[in-house]
Amino acid sequence: MNIQLTISMLVSDRMDTLGKCLASLKPLLRELNSELIVVFTGKEEAALDLVRQYTSHIIPFTWCDDFAKARNAGLKEGRGEWFLYIDDDEWFEDTSEIIQFFKSGEYKQYQSAFYIQHNYLDFEGKRYSDGGVGRMCRLTPETEFVFPVHENLVPLGEPCKHLSAFVHHYGYARRESFEQKDTRTSRNLPLLLEMYEKDPDSPQCCMQIAQEYRSVSEFGPAVEYCRRGLVLARREKRIYNYELWLQVNLPLLIFYTGDFRLALKEGERILKHPRTLEAGALHLSITLVAACRELKEYGKGLGYVGLYHEKFCYLLAHKEKAVLQSAAGITFGMAAKEMVPVYMDGLFFALEAEDFQMACRLLSWLPWEDGERMLPYYPRLEEWKKRYRGKKAEILGEYAGMDTENPYVRIQKVLSAESQGDLEEAEELWKNCAGDCPPGFQWEMMEIGVRNQFSLAPMLKEMSPEAWNGYAEAVTGNKKWEEMQEFYPKMLPLLEGFPFYRRRLEQCYLEKLLTRELLEESRLRGLLKEYCESVLADAQAVYREEALAEPGAFALPTRYRFAVAAKKAIDYIEAGCFKESLPFLKEAGMISPQMCVAVGQLLRRLEENLEAKSKKLPEEFTVLGGQVKQVLRGLIEGKQWNEAYGVMEQLLPLLPDDLEVLRMKQEILKAISE
Repeated sequence: MNIQLTISMLVSDRMDTLGKCLASLKPLLRELNSELIVVFTGKEEAALDLVRQYTSHIIPFTWCDDFAKARNAGLKEGRGEWFLYIDDDEWFEDTSEIIQFFKSGEYKQYQSAFYIQHNYLDFEGKRYSDGGVGRMCRLTPETEFVFPVHENLVPLGEPCKHLSAFVHHYGYARRESFEQKDTRTSRNLPLLLEMYEKDPDSPQCCMQIAQEYRSVSEFGPAVEYCRRGLVLARREKRIYNYELWLQVNLPLLIFYTGDFRLALKEGERILKHPRTLEAGALHLSITLVAACRELKEYGKGLGYVGLYHEKFCYLLAHKEKAVLQSAAGITFGMAAKEMVPVYMDGLFFALEAEDFQMACRLLSWLPWEDGERMLPYYPRLEEWKKRYRGKKAEILGEYAGMDTENPYVRIQKVLSAESQGDLEEAEELWKNCAGDCPPGFQWEMMEIGVRNQFSLAPMLKEMSPEAWNGYAEAVTGNKKWEEMQEFYPKMLPLLEGFPFYRRRLEQCYLEKLLTRELLEESRLRGLLKEYCESVLADAQAVYREEALAEPGAFALPTRYRFAVAAKKAIDYIEAGCFKESLPFLKEAGMISPQMCVAVGQLLRRLEENLEAKSKKLPEEFTVLGGQVKQVLRGLIEGKQWNEAYGVMEQLLPLLPDDLEVLRMKQEILKAISE
């Protein structure tokens, strides 16, 4: 049995992230024939104890200020077809794509693979950057690590697979004290500064030093070394990737210092330099747009939005240049991710500069066909439309002329037709929008429908009960009471033929009425009875009779269980049995605290406890797993490896998170592969 993947992990004493890192590797160890090798450079026994829960293959390594040597120590003992390396200050968000890469056999078609490193610059996760890292490759006798700092795994052969899997990485996040020994920068920077003293004419070394200072938000020194490196790089005949990095990051680092004026000036100077490539101009324009936003120089900012668009289109048409003009974190793909934010800034610049012609161009540049990408920006587009006073009709007219099936644009076309009084056209467009209304806009679609008394059937047929339930709660919860009193009777006739939807809106309306104020006793009882009867009518249509007969024995929704208890209380009250109604009122209050005004009680919900109990592993599974583990131990002691592998495969589904089982799996795989 071959080991598909060797995972090599460099471990010091980062106890705050070590557990997360190891836990994120658990699915790889469980689902793949894989091994974990730990190169241990730390001193803490607690770290070793934690590592021993996952693997027995631990290599002690005395730190010698050379990352390549430390990495090669683990690489040398790897037995997998492929090799992956990771640090103890990073962890995978989701490894399912990597697992599928190996399980499907796709890995046999590639020589190396990249995944994404999500680099945080602070511990709040507010500032970060993404970069592709070549951390996986086919393991061959030629595979090795080179360079003592910012070590590289070579050779990363072609073809190369680019995975969307990513790790969270806090190695460069700024801590309270720069001198803390457990920050990567505090180890790297002295080595790089020593290298710089020996070779002060190295622009690449300047770039790496600037990167280290940037990672700990020491932007002043980062700017200094960035300037030095850029001067040195320009002496060389060729334009290397480190010069591109320095060009792009110098104004960006100045921007981070808060000197937006200087960042703008420096960026403009670099743009004019003959060695600035198209990719550099593309990335620089992003920083310059941000600087103009801070400085409120909206007219100039529009110019740099236009520059971004120009360079983006150029590189899109010249893909070979887009690939070649790249550096660490400076890629066409990274710049492309900023497209919508840049164009959105441009729309607000156009608003402030009163340049409606440019605003129209920007609307046409937005990637409307990429609905998923545009989705988060619909609220900002709504804000922009509302702020552009006196231009609502023109904006809607611009949308009306667009040739796109984007759902947000189609809603604007409905509004355009409505504003022009063409209700027949508006209704036809409204029907076309009903099937794929973007999240958050069901509200507006319903408002349009109710306002013009369009049949809601086309939308309701496409709307799930869950989605309608969310809408009913939103419309009754967010509308002012006076607005709701006017809206509710207009909407009810449009729900004919959809009794469930009508009742659910009715329930939400009554919930709002029952919880908004104290009511006179007979009025309260009447409304509460009406509410309960509506809810119970839904229950009879959805649930079997035996479930309704004993609601406490079934996981019925809260409002149904509340309605059962409250209806019993009301029945007793109407029969004059006041004492007998008290337990049911108390029960109703316990089931639904939000109805405490109606029932006079305020108690916690029970759902969380029910959910927590449902997640507990049945006791018989634990007992059975323990018995099978004992059998597995015996097979391992007897070195019956093939039989042990079969038992281990049966044991994993019973105890998927048992670390002892995962360690035994690695031991079995190692023995079989020898």
